[in-house]
Amino acid sequence: MLLALPSPRKMHGFRTVRPPAALPVSLPHPLTREPPSSTLARCRSLKYTEQEMQEATNPKRGKSGVNQLSNRVRNWIRRVRKAGGAGIHLLLQAPAVAVEEYRIRYELAACLNFKNAAPYLAEWLEFHLLVGFEHFYLYNNNSDDDYEAVLEPYIQAGIVSLFQWPESPAFPKSYEHCVARHQHETRWIAFLDDDEFLFPTTHVDLRKILRNYEFHPAVVVHWILFGSSGHVHRVPGLVTENYLRRAEAVDRHIKTIVNPRRLARVLNPHYCKYKDKQWAVDENKRPQEGATGSPATADILRINHYSSKSLEDWTNKVNRGAQELEENPYKIETWHKTDAALNAVEDREILRFLPELKQRLEARKAGLSGAEK
Repeated sequence: MLLALPSPRKMHGFRTVRPPAALPVSLPHPLTREPPSSTLARCRSLKYTEQEMQEATNPKRGKSGVNQLSNRVRNWIRRVRKAGGAGIHLLLQAPAVAVEEYRIRYELAACLNFKNAAPYLAEWLEFHLLVGFEHFYLYNNNSDDDYEAVLEPYIQAGIVSLFQWPESPAFPKSYEHCVARHQHETRWIAFLDDDEFLFPTTHVDLRKILRNYEFHPAVVVHWILFGSSGHVHRVPGLVTENYLRRAEAVDRHIKTIVNPRRLARVLNPHYCKYKDKQWAVDENKRPQEGATGSPATADILRINHYSSKSLEDWTNKVNRGAQELEENPYKIETWHKTDAALNAVEDREILRFLPELKQRLEARKAGLSGAEK
């Protein structure tokens, strides 16, 4: 039986408190019963983008409202049951869980700062869509390449929310903006870079794996560092196909998939603090604190980090600088010093995604060509 939940604004015992004007808030969910005209006016008053206003006032975008609500009910019941306990514990927990589930639009999203990454963005987006990501919050940090042409079909499809972020360094305020504005519309947010590809080692869909960690505020995932594979100049084709040699050991550095509603503060791109003094966990549910973790494992989740690529790509990275630091940490000599160690062993694990990834890229390209005609 389909259970229809009332709007969070109308649930007995709850009261909506409008946040201060300086604090960004989440978009009203399409399933709320606000008239489109009212929603549109409120969005404009909060300076939302045109794309976000279309999403807020068009309930037919994406999955149907009935299917979205049905999924939220199932997730609500699953979470309450999984929490255990009985009697008053369940009664006290259920309303809060129900409201949270009702507001969530995406199971898994990513936040990305980028600069002059146009050659890699389409592959990065399609790969992460393939492994279960549903939405992307992209922050452009003063790019002067053709990134807009690359992102346009994803923006039109409602897959990407693009923000112009001229402040340098972009971190940490871009991450703080992402969490403040979107914390209630996505269950998980992964903080990634455009040279990082996150995927499960034995499954295809990250969302199913993350269900095992939903009572933790965050899951940390270790890097596996890849080198040049002998390329001096940039080569055509896909990063995931061209660079197959990596360092022998799993790197201790981590990146984080957070429950944004339980995030207290982002300290650096690798390390966050959480509410109620809680801890992030690794793939084995061991508590983790800091930008590195030990022992470093990648048996369930991994990030292929194509940090250097070819010497030409690395030179471009040096010239671009870092979006998270005021001082540029990249040096040309670093590539020469580290490349041998980053090409120690061959790793073809990611190639299992390659056939479908190429199909998705071709389909997206064909769709764009058709629209241009």
